Amino acid sequence: MMTDTNQFFAIAEKQRRDLLWSLFGPSLLDSSLAPDLTSLLPSLDEKSLKAATLSDEYDAPARLGFRFEQLWQTALDLSHTEHYANTQITKNGKTLGELDLLIPFANHSIHIELALKFYLGVEDDWIGPNRRDLLSRKIAHTLEHQLPLASRPAAQERIQQLCPTPVTSYPIMRGCLFAPAHGVQAAPLPKEIATDHWSGYWCPVDRSDCLPEGHWFVLSKPDWISPVKSSFAISKSELVHYLNVTYQHIRTPLAIARMAQFELPDGEHCWGEVERWMMVAPDWH
Repeated sequence: MMTDTNQFFAIAEKQRRDLLWSLFGPSLLDSSLAPDLTSLLPSLDEKSLKAATLSDEYDAPARLGFRFEQLWQTALDLSHTEHYANTQITKNGKTLGELDLLIPFANHSIHIELALKFYLGVEDDWIGPNRRDLLSRKIAHTLEHQLPLASRPAAQERIQQLCPTPVTSYPIMRGCLFAPAHGVQAAPLPKEIATDHWSGYWCPVDRSDCLPEGHWFVLSKPDWISPVKSSFAISKSELVHYLNVTYQHIRTPLAIARMAQFELPDGEHCWGEVERWMMVAPDWH
C-alpha cells in the first residue's frame, strides 16, 4: 500500500497518480476477500510502474468506473501481463454478465472484478452520491453474482478458451467512505469492509460550520480517484462562499479536500490532500 505521501505528490502526472492509487491505495474490502496484490500479481510492481512510460493519447472515460478499469488494464499492459478484459458470458443468446479481468498463468488463472465506489453513511445504510447505489447491495452483488459467474457452466467453456488452468476469483474495490460530520448516526459498516479503508466526512452545505479551518480545494469528478494535488488552495471562508453560491444552482454532491503543503524530494512545494469531504444539498437525504 502507498504510504509515502511526499513521494506520491512528487509524481507529476495525474494519470500515473491515479494508476498507482488504483492498484496500491487502500482497499475498501477486507484482506480476507481481497488479498494483497504483491502476492496475487507480483508483476504489478509499484517502483517499475512509477518509471514506466505512459501513453500521451490517454483519453479518460466520462464515468469513473470505466476509468478505473482502464487504469488497471493500462497497468497490466505496462507490466506485460497477459490479460483479457470485459469477457462477456452468454447463454442461449442472453448475456449473463461479463468478467472484468481474466489473467492466465501457467498453473492457475485469476478472475478479478473491479469497482471504484464512494458511499455516504446515513441512518440505515451507506449510499452513493446518486442515492440509487447502496454499499450493502454492491457487496452482495459482487459476492453472490459477479464472482460466482466464473464458476457457472455457461462461463466455463469461454474461460477455458482463454485460461486453460483453474481460475480463482477476487474482488478489487477502491474508493472512499464518508462518515456524517453533522450529528447523524450512520449505519454500521458491513463486516466485509477493511478497517483501514480510505475514509472522509460528509455534511449538507447548510452545515458548513462542520468544516474545519484550513486550506481547501474543490474537486472535479475526474479528481475523485486519488488524493488530489494542486498549485493553490483557498481559505475556509472562500470555500463556504463558493459552496453557498454554487448550491443556488446545483443539487449534485460535490467533493472537496482539505489541503496541506508538502515538500517534494526536489525541494519544491505543493498543496496536497489530507482529508476528503463530500458536500450535499440541504435536502439530499
